Amino acid sequence: IRAAGITGPAFTGNDVNLAALAEHRHGAGRGSRHLLCVATGHRGVGGALVLDGRLHTGSSGLALEVGHLTVRPEGRPCHCGSRGCLDVETDPLAFLTAAGREPGPEVSLLARAGELLRTEYGDPAVRAACEELIDRLGLGLAGLVNILNPDRIILGGLHRALLAADPGRLRAVVADRSLWGRSGGVPILPCTLDHNSLVGAAELAWQPVLDDPLHALG
Repeated sequence: IRAAGITGPAFTGNDVNLAALAEHRHGAGRGSRHLLCVATGHRGVGGALVLDGRLHTGSSGLALEVGHLTVRPEGRPCHCGSRGCLDVETDPLAFLTAAGREPGPEVSLLARAGELLRTEYGDPAVRAACEELIDRLGLGLAGLVNILNPDRIILGGLHRALLAADPGRLRAVVADRSLWGRSGGVPILPCTLDHNSLVGAAELAWQPVLDDPLHALG
């Protein structure tokens, strides 16, 4: 790209991929070799995998579309054409709906869901919604553990808040449903960095310099 007199390459990255890269190097994933990251935003669910310090993006950059794992076959329709995907069963809208709350147009769904967990967890409807989403999320994570065998899982967005609300339940669901979980357990931790996608973007931009400093600097 050329802007303001500066010429250089442009890099693009999925927000969860960038968050996973940042957390692997500076946050909750530090020291992990095979890191799985699953996170919610305003809507939907994303995933990322770091293998031996590098993002695994697949043949066309679309690896780890974890949002389209089916966790409830009879569940709500997903925009991908299937039903009951993690994308629509464990995102903020799913939580608000399960808790009997109207989404409302004035704030982000993620902010409203997080606030509801923090301030009204004692409400039986909110607690039941939390448990319902934890069970669905745990089912999805267990399937990913069975396939990928990560040494650590980190959660962001609403999933981080669900983990904080009832860590024992989520870890128990994953352990019960996964081969590797029963054999010793996979640590499940919250993401810890503020603005981790931005930190990951900076890491991505600097990677060519780290790989080959002389070539990158001309």
